[in-house]
Parts: sequence; structure tokens; C-alpha cells
Amino acid sequence: MIIKYTNFSDGIHGFQLSEPVKNFGLEELFFGNVILNCKLDKSPHQIVLDCELVLESDMVCDRCTKEFVADLTSYFQITYLFSRELQESDDFNVKYLTPEQDKINLNNDVYEYAELSIPLKKLCTEDCKGLCPHCGINLNEEQCNCKNEIVPDVWEPLKKLKDKFNN
Repeated sequence: MIIKYTNFSDGIHGFQLSEPVKNFGLEELFFGNVILNCKLDKSPHQIVLDCELVLESDMVCDRCTKEFVADLTSYFQITYLFSRELQESDDFNVKYLTPEQDKINLNNDVYEYAELSIPLKKLCTEDCKGLCPHCGINLNEEQCNCKNEIVPDVWEPLKKLKDKFNN
């Protein structure tokens, strides 16, 4: 995804870019198109790019093992400062543009933020009940007749001691 920023006048501009996930090497994790909704704020000394990245992914629920399609969204902001010489920045979201450059290439940023949009815990719904630990029935679809044994609380003696001192 390349933006030719010299085509934009100073001020705020909104636009949407869309490309297949294959163009970014993300076809193992996602399907369809990468959609990037951007707001470009251009001034004489800098460009601030606010972006919303939207993707779709096939996932497997960590609790009930059901397959589902997840709509993932990631937000990022990158500031491009105009500089006479090419410079490196310690800040990941600050980059420099020289007078010879007239385009901003967002491919690496889209790739990185797409990978960061994948949740650590993949759930089909927020209130997913998961599987019964004894018989393996999906508790979202039906109830089982297994006895839920109460596991002894290893912290119980310490809780009693704490209650004793709090009185």
C-alpha cells in the first residue's frame, strides 16, 4: 500500500485502501482483503497518518474448539517528519521523509499491525462456556450430566489465617 503524499494539499484528508492479503504474505493467517481506513493530516513540516486496519481471519476457539470467522481491527498512528537528510528514529512510529521521496510505503507497517491484531486468547464469543473436562461435550450447545467435583482450594489455610488477623 503506497500513498503518494505529494498529491495531497495541506490539511486533513480521508481515504480507504484495499488490497488482497496475499500481497502482504498474510494468506496463512487471514483471508479476503486488507482494508486500511486512513486520515492523513498534512502540514508543511510533517504528515500524521491515523489508520484503522480491518482484516478477517479463520480461527479456532481456545475454549470450545469451534471454528469461527473473526473480524479483527487494529489502530495505529505514524508521524512522518520532513528532513533534508535521511535519518533514523528510535521511535517506531516516527519516520523521516527526504525531498527525493514522494511516496509512503505502508506494506511493512500493515504486515506488523496485522500480526499484532491477532488476539492472545481466541474466543468464539465472550461468554463461551468451553468443553466439559470429563466428557468433552460443548457446553455452549448442551449440558452434560457429569459431576463437577469441587477441587480443594490449596490457599484455604492461608485465607483462614488472613481472616484471623483481619478480625
